[in-house]
Amino acid sequence: MTDTQKFDPAAPQQTPASGSPASAPAAAEPKPKTFNRRSVLAMAGCGVAGLVVGGALASWGVTTQSIASGRIELRTTPAKMIVTDRARCSGCQRCEMMCTLKNDGAAQQSIARVRVWDNYNFGSGVDTNDGIFGNCQFTVQSCKQCADPQCAKYCPVHAISADEETGARVVDEEACIGCGMCSAACPWNMPQVNAQTGTSTKCVSCGRCAEQCPNGAIKFIDWEDIAQKVIDGGVVSTATIVEA
Repeated sequence: MTDTQKFDPAAPQQTPASGSPASAPAAAEPKPKTFNRRSVLAMAGCGVAGLVVGGALASWGVTTQSIASGRIELRTTPAKMIVTDRARCSGCQRCEMMCTLKNDGAAQQSIARVRVWDNYNFGSGVDTNDGIFGNCQFTVQSCKQCADPQCAKYCPVHAISADEETGARVVDEEACIGCGMCSAACPWNMPQVNAQTGTSTKCVSCGRCAEQCPNGAIKFIDWEDIAQKVIDGGVVSTATIVEA
């Protein structure tokens, strides 16, 4: 395989012909996708910042300039890279409604796991003209999926833990007592207590907000797709990839 070829980890591997006239063996079952954050960063030989500088994420609008300007924000989980683009957000709050419809069965924006913050009212500075009375900008915020989550650390009943598959910090509703300590401990107050259920809610990285955003302001990107960009861009040779 050359560096310019597409790499498909799900494709069956070719084996040399045995020379026997017997019929060819049945095709092997496709291997499951195995790329995650750790394997992609190890393959690329750099961290997320290196992927940005190297241009591997440019097709999703992620560049050093867009991040430095505050337009783009990145969050990563073992399964996904989450990109929010404030320049694309129109403030329609559809993400909030769709989030609660999926996770709570009703449009209840006060407990949405993704929120359109109202700091656009004030702008980023006194002379920037980007507040509500000038060039309006909105900010989409959701759980940062912190490596050292304060919400989990200060939960008195240990109701918040990391999902083994997605890496998202999730709330065990059976254990949660609705005390609100998770929200108070979070620097962004992202977890919210549902007054109807008496339990805390927070982002579980389900991706519904991204699916329903009409402007593409939220993107959930598979590490599988990022791995292909790394290979296509020549950041790493396919010869260095060893399947588990």
